Amino acid sequence: MGELWRRILYLVNRRRLDAELESDMEFHREMASRAGRSNFGNTLRMREQSREAWGWSWLDRLMQDLRYGARILARAPGFTLMAVLVLAIGIGVNVSAFSLFDMTALQPLPVRNPESLLRLERRSPNGYSSEMAYPSFLFYQQHAKTLSAAMAVLGVPPMEIDEDLQSTSASFVTPNYFTELATPAAYGRLFDPSRDASVTDPPAVILSYGLWQRRFGSDPSIIGRVIHLNRKPATVVGITPYTFASLGGQHPDIWMPIAQQPYFIEGGKALTDWNDSSIRMWGRLAPGVSAKTAEQELRALTDQLRKQHPEAVWDNEYLQNSPGGHLQVMQPEMYRVAAMVAVLTLMILAVSCANLGGLLLARSVSREREIGIRIAIGAGRARILRQLATESLLLATLGSLAGLGIGYAVMRITLAQVDAPKWLSAVPDSRVLVFAVGITFVAALFFGLAPALQIAHQRQKKTTARQILLAAQVAASCVLLVVAALLLRAAQHALYTDPGFGYEQLLTIDPELGHHGYTPAAAKSYLGQMQIRLLASPGVRSVSMVLLPPLGHTVSRENREINGRQVLMYPNWVEPGFFNTMGIPLLLGRTFYPGEKNAVIVSQTMARRQWPGQNPLGQKLGDGDKKDTVIGVVGDAHINALSDDDAAEQYWSAQPENLPNMVLVARVSGQPGSLAPAAKAISESLDPKVFPEIRQLRLLYRENVKTIAQVAAIISLIGMVAVSLAGIGIIGLVAFSVSQRTKEIAIRIALGARPSAVLASVLRQFSWPVAIGLLAGGTFAALASRVLRIALYGVSNLDPASYAAALGILIAIVLASSVLPARRALRLDLAKTLRYD
Repeated sequence: MGELWRRILYLVNRRRLDAELESDMEFHREMASRAGRSNFGNTLRMREQSREAWGWSWLDRLMQDLRYGARILARAPGFTLMAVLVLAIGIGVNVSAFSLFDMTALQPLPVRNPESLLRLERRSPNGYSSEMAYPSFLFYQQHAKTLSAAMAVLGVPPMEIDEDLQSTSASFVTPNYFTELATPAAYGRLFDPSRDASVTDPPAVILSYGLWQRRFGSDPSIIGRVIHLNRKPATVVGITPYTFASLGGQHPDIWMPIAQQPYFIEGGKALTDWNDSSIRMWGRLAPGVSAKTAEQELRALTDQLRKQHPEAVWDNEYLQNSPGGHLQVMQPEMYRVAAMVAVLTLMILAVSCANLGGLLLARSVSREREIGIRIAIGAGRARILRQLATESLLLATLGSLAGLGIGYAVMRITLAQVDAPKWLSAVPDSRVLVFAVGITFVAALFFGLAPALQIAHQRQKKTTARQILLAAQVAASCVLLVVAALLLRAAQHALYTDPGFGYEQLLTIDPELGHHGYTPAAAKSYLGQMQIRLLASPGVRSVSMVLLPPLGHTVSRENREINGRQVLMYPNWVEPGFFNTMGIPLLLGRTFYPGEKNAVIVSQTMARRQWPGQNPLGQKLGDGDKKDTVIGVVGDAHINALSDDDAAEQYWSAQPENLPNMVLVARVSGQPGSLAPAAKAISESLDPKVFPEIRQLRLLYRENVKTIAQVAAIISLIGMVAVSLAGIGIIGLVAFSVSQRTKEIAIRIALGARPSAVLASVLRQFSWPVAIGLLAGGTFAALASRVLRIALYGVSNLDPASYAAALGILIAIVLASSVLPARRALRLDLAKTLRYD
């Protein structure tokens, strides 16, 4: 420790100590001279030895290398600008991608002790649900000793404020929700367990800052005012802060105490029904307790709950916990997508580095004389390598700084465009800065190693390294273009191809009768009246019912092994007329009879995979003694899995117990939105306390497709950037090759060689790295694109048209980039060239 302090003290007082050392040596040299001793020695050498003893000589050498590297770069401003720009693009894309991942999965929420928050979800070997029943939540809340607190959120359909036609998003929360997050109110107060925990407490609501601005003009006097939500009076008690961070990334405009759910939704049984899984649960670890310990206790509690209420717990169910103090609770499939994005962005960096490496290799020829002189006067290869590595690091640092600027600009635009939470900032945090530093060193190593080794060994004119870098550029560009082509084809397929059902004229009407306490008999009466009166409305062609509506909020799926292959199966319960209303073709057999039991209808994909080459009609499906008979086969519709081409569907006839949760589907001959006012009026006349959620499938479908279209546009832009960089690198590489072979080309032309033969000889050396790059890139794209299958909307990940288009574009750009500079070789002034050489 004393040695370290000694070195630090020298570094701080370096100039003073250097001056004192020089003065002392000069004094002793004069004294020795007066005494007749002239062999005092080399004072400069002794000063250097003293600095070595002080331990900071490496810093001197580094500063010397940096100053020399800066002078070298300053002498070639055009090259430096191009190199920094190429690196800035590669590093900027990666910084932007990592910043997005950091905001989503790594950056903690600005709440109290975010590291102790857990997201709790139901899991079993064959099932998964992000929601549970409220009585189950209370059981865990009351018995879990490893959790210091538990919070619940209950989402509800949009609600009307003071009979405004435009509904507003809303959620119920436990009264400790805001206190556990330590969220202060912008105005008024937030919920308090001592004031908002009972159904007998005065009805209270909290408004989001955004709703307060939009709907109430930022009027502070709204605090204490009574507003009506679905015609129920409630007092506004507070406004959330502008930068409020909610759990799970949910941003409703209205917050209500969960204990008052029966007041706002008359007849609602969500707080007492063990089978109503609609609660999202978060917990806070008790001090000193690990997440693993909490999961073990919750497993034991789940076993106890199964004994008390077996209807509320699946077989082999347990609660899985995930870090809950982030914007998004990451699921395994999300990590796969993140890994795919990381690979694609790293390929942009690889193209940039390969491009710059080629430029440095070409530039190294012009430094042959300089390096030769330095080696001749005693500089070792290690010293040359260190100098070149310093220059590469300096270039990478400049590129990284520019890349951070690009990343900041991209994130600012992104946050503004996607209506992100206000607490998020585009300013890079410590994790992003560490990532940028790491990728700077990686980039410097990637583009600087090959040129440095060739220069240090005086092999500047060898072309092997350049050809390897060229193959890497072509391979990375090929992968990016193939992925972009696949996504573009998927977006085109989704926009212009029939998805298997006629979504354009469809409307879903979800009265959520189960939340209002409807019995099956009451639900049957309500839904029957709705169907009759909707069919009597102008333009309505068909009305049917389904338990899990197309493109709905709730999706059920099961992992099933069919003939040795894992397949996602989507079950649903429907009325006999559902397929006709949806426009799903009946391919074989018949549809259901009303209330029919022990019968199932399967999709074409399901039938083909379960019984390949056989007639599916009459086949049995199910486990044990409870088997259903296949009575029909319908076309693939993927109504709840649009982008999953591997999805299989099974349909059962709706039973009386399903009726309280059934959703109406109506097909109209004109614009579906025109039916919404009539549907609301019919519902109000049947039961004024029911406020159905009405959604147009056309808008939902386009919203689903818009995401893939945006991703395709981004990947296409990245791919074109990569191809452009590769094209620039090829132009530079071929131009350099032509400049090195000027004399040879001139002699061959003078001796009568055909121009085509000369051109072919120039380009031949680049044919094998391009071919290898295309082959490697196409192979890797075929393997990696399997991750994209779930986002390809019915397009195969081996779609020939996509691969042909991507490879065609890349080959055309490679040829153009090669031929343009090579043609200069055919326009040489032979007399001038030969005379000069």
